Amino acid sequence: MSHAKIDILRPGFLFSLKISFPWIILKMINMRGTLQQLSSKSLHRPLRSCIGCGIKTDKRALLRLVLSPKGHLMFDPRQNQPGRGAYICKRPACLQEAISHRRFPRVFHSSIAQTDYSTLLEQFVDARLQSIRHIRPSLRLALITQLLEDHFGRPPWQGCENPLDTLILTVLSQNTNDRNRDQAFARLRQRYPQWQQVLEAETADIAEAIRPAGLANQKSVRIRDILHWVHLTYGTFNLDFLCREDPEKVKQTFLQLKGIGIKTISVVLMICCGADIFPVDTHIHRISHRLGLIDDKTSAEKAHVILQPFVPKSKAYSLHMNLLKLGRTICKARKPQCPQCPIQAFCPSCEVS
Repeated sequence: MSHAKIDILRPGFLFSLKISFPWIILKMINMRGTLQQLSSKSLHRPLRSCIGCGIKTDKRALLRLVLSPKGHLMFDPRQNQPGRGAYICKRPACLQEAISHRRFPRVFHSSIAQTDYSTLLEQFVDARLQSIRHIRPSLRLALITQLLEDHFGRPPWQGCENPLDTLILTVLSQNTNDRNRDQAFARLRQRYPQWQQVLEAETADIAEAIRPAGLANQKSVRIRDILHWVHLTYGTFNLDFLCREDPEKVKQTFLQLKGIGIKTISVVLMICCGADIFPVDTHIHRISHRLGLIDDKTSAEKAHVILQPFVPKSKAYSLHMNLLKLGRTICKARKPQCPQCPIQAFCPSCEVS
């Protein structure tokens, strides 16, 4: 076995250290394996099967049942009771299925009293709510992010061609839908191809161009004031350099302007710069309330501050875009389609009847 002798000079004395190269290589391999294990643990999803429908999913999306010391079947909402457990989806139909097909006696190798089944059916809604509420918000959002990516896919970040275009587009989006916003922006750019032309135009003419977006008189003034401030402050309409600045500093700077709230500048930083910032729009505000992450008195502006710390690192864009898709297709303002919702297992507002 080859060895290398390394002499290390220390104040006052000289000592020698023999190091075995094969030993070092072996330690490096072991260390690499350890790091891979640690990395895989961060992505670990403990899977269990529902004994009602048979679906296999993360156990935190299921309800756990155990036998009490006296042999009674009961819910374990926190999933912390010792002993053998059985899992069912957080839907009454799965509990009914497990009961009617006598799945519990087979799992626990024990007869189950009929009164236990009646008690379970009565306690189901409460147990479901407890199982959701005991999961800390950061973990719940991490699980929701993964489920949304499983359902909708992971949206690729594509950036934007012009941060100022995105800024004005987001201002136009306030209090209106995407179709009206896009129509107003197209009319504005068709009439005024250059931002300098908008800056020099009369507010009445700008208002006429952006009429489809609503609040045209107010938005026209704010858009022109924003353009004036941008050109006066930076001497250009090119805001590409913002992506090289500290996102928090950019937010504080632009929040001083009328018409630019926390959502507006956050959208620009996330869409154009890829900043790990989580904007809260109307859809996300509504869904966050239904998920119990914010209460009904929390404004969209305050929701930004509350939700951002709970969003998984580097997942703000994915979570934002997928929640938008969820809000537009499933979790609508009126008549949400709860049975089709991929995150219903973590939603206390979900209709479970």
